[in-house]
Amino acid sequence: MKMHSIFCGAKSEEKLVKASRDMYDCVYFFVSSINTAFRMLNQFLGSKLAIITVQENLSIKENLQLLQSALKEMQMLVESKDKDFQQKIEVPLYSQLILPTLSTDEKIRLVKDIYSQYNGVFESICGPICAVIIKHGNLPEMLEVAIQNLMSTPVPSLQVSELLMTKEEIAKALPDSNPCSSDTSPPIKQKTRSFSVVPTSFSLTKFMRIIHCKKQTSKDPVQLAAEIMAEAVQILKPSCEHFQRYIKLAEEYVTLIIDKKQ
Repeated sequence: MKMHSIFCGAKSEEKLVKASRDMYDCVYFFVSSINTAFRMLNQFLGSKLAIITVQENLSIKENLQLLQSALKEMQMLVESKDKDFQQKIEVPLYSQLILPTLSTDEKIRLVKDIYSQYNGVFESICGPICAVIIKHGNLPEMLEVAIQNLMSTPVPSLQVSELLMTKEEIAKALPDSNPCSSDTSPPIKQKTRSFSVVPTSFSLTKFMRIIHCKKQTSKDPVQLAAEIMAEAVQILKPSCEHFQRYIKLAEEYVTLIIDKKQ
């Protein structure tokens, strides 16, 4: 029985390590995607959008809020360029450009049509086309919804650096047999279900204590933490993939345009 308990504990730790790493990757994928967009817009539109760095000493929520602020600045730029582009391009071409399902051949024909018809109107059509695609990605709205959904758990308050804890570190995270008895955790009412009142930023150890006490369950705290972390990843993952999809689409058009001009 003891051997079974040790085995289950090790499996729970492995699941938490994986879920934490997935969350860590999500944060970095968001930032990496936006930095790619910023570099394209800076290069082709002459903007000066500041490249973002993940602040691992801050919480997940604080990093995503910094990203939100940067996205608002970007969105103002792309909306302005999008409006200008619509005034200079025919509706059928514009309508095709914002379709995410065009084949490569269709994209090539579209680029040729835009370039041949409006060659000379734009010094470079890379910037305006990037702006149009990114604008229609609705990235700020997608991120805002993801953050709101994520706030139903204590995960956003975790420091980003804590997401890289090893199995050994996790195994030492709850040294006492009753984590809810810690003086650092205030008594929790039986009916409490909300995670809205949590510290601004805390460690993975504190994270496991909080969810164990809030959930009022006898389930292994590590297993419970792994489940909640995995759920949080699933909340963020669709938005993360959406970001990557639209940035990749903009990159594809840039490549086609550059190839066409050479």
